[in-house]
Amino acid sequence: MGLTKDTSSPLNESGSPAAKDIRAALQRLIRSSTFTGSQRLQDFLVYVVEESLNGRADDIRAKTIAMDVYGGTLSEMSRRENVVRVDAGRLRRKLAEYYAADGQDEKTVFELPKGGYAPRILRSGFEPAQPEFSELGTSARAWARPGVGIIGIIILGYVAVAFWMSSTKQDLPTDLSVDGLSRDERSAIFGASPMRLQAVNLANTGRDLIFPALEPARLEAALTIFKGAIENDDSYFGGYAGTAQVAATIAVLTSDTDLAQDMLNYADAQAKRAIELAPETGWSQSAMAWVNFAKGNWPEAIEFAQRAQRLAPHDVHVLEFVSLVLLYSGSFEQVIAISEEALSKIELERAYVFQNAMGSAKFHLKDYEGAVSAFEQVTEKGGPVGPVSVAYLMASHQMLGNKAQAQSLSEQLSREWPDSRVDALFKKLFANPKYGQDLGDAMRQANWIPPS
Repeated sequence: MGLTKDTSSPLNESGSPAAKDIRAALQRLIRSSTFTGSQRLQDFLVYVVEESLNGRADDIRAKTIAMDVYGGTLSEMSRRENVVRVDAGRLRRKLAEYYAADGQDEKTVFELPKGGYAPRILRSGFEPAQPEFSELGTSARAWARPGVGIIGIIILGYVAVAFWMSSTKQDLPTDLSVDGLSRDERSAIFGASPMRLQAVNLANTGRDLIFPALEPARLEAALTIFKGAIENDDSYFGGYAGTAQVAATIAVLTSDTDLAQDMLNYADAQAKRAIELAPETGWSQSAMAWVNFAKGNWPEAIEFAQRAQRLAPHDVHVLEFVSLVLLYSGSFEQVIAISEEALSKIELERAYVFQNAMGSAKFHLKDYEGAVSAFEQVTEKGGPVGPVSVAYLMASHQMLGNKAQAQSLSEQLSREWPDSRVDALFKKLFANPKYGQDLGDAMRQANWIPPS
């Protein structure tokens, strides 16, 4: 049965469910397994539904939700409004999950339209949307401040998706670099399926956007592109592998436990699909390694990472995730060995994250001169630069006694990334928090003051 709904009002004037039915459906929803453990989302939905039922739908704003549901002092309102925006995206995903499982037989359906907080309450016949993971919900404290120019990256990402998905009748691409594929290999893929070639190109574009990973807008652009690759060819493993890596990264970086669990579940499903489609590829194996790292499953993460490195020793993007898993596990010598071997055999036009990982490993092995050299080479060759690399470079100079350079980098970190707590982040990432503590101690010796 179809729906007739008045889109100008969050509640349908004609044929809308009775208030008692709405409240009964709401209680079933918040008591469901889908919403178990998500008290804040339960409170959010109950509030906006009750406000709508009481005729105050037009007055629902992020500020009113922040004040009435989350509470706190006036000085905290700005930050809490950001949390409201995050939770609105999470609530939309949870509602979609609920109506696809526990609530699939419900006669009364709740929607939270994008762009607002007043709910729509509908009769059955509504087909729920799939969870929308392109809206990356993250609180301000969970992420570093995006760098200047990131909007351009997002635009490029969306333009890339629109371009590749807008036409299936393209001439054979020119000799572009697609993950080391030769022109003949690309020609063969194109001959078999132009859509597959589009998916390959999209997925490899997304790989270049993941790092520096502390920029949420950059991750959002990458996730959009990987999802575009899946839509072009859902039998191509790369879209799933890339999506798994981005979702797991979000899970690691966010301080929101509900969002982290949602993203981990999503990443796990995507990684398993990549393995199912292409278990012999280093990319699939490295995606599964990263998901296991995000879960804290260290033995499995290391096993998948080492297998990925053996399968794809010259794939720089595979090496990025392999080196990070091994770095955080404390396998510093192995990180350096893998990086040095790759640099001796691969001619690179720019630097990659595995070279940053090598610099970090040298710091923890107390080879501070080697660490400085590694990070400076990354900078000179246009590699990923962010608060993490600046922090390690600062700490290395401090341990070498180069106090002026360390002080300058300390001021730069505080100025460019005033909210960054890389010291706390690395205590969380390492299997042994002592390594994160060592970094934080050296940073504080350089007069870096952690943001409160």
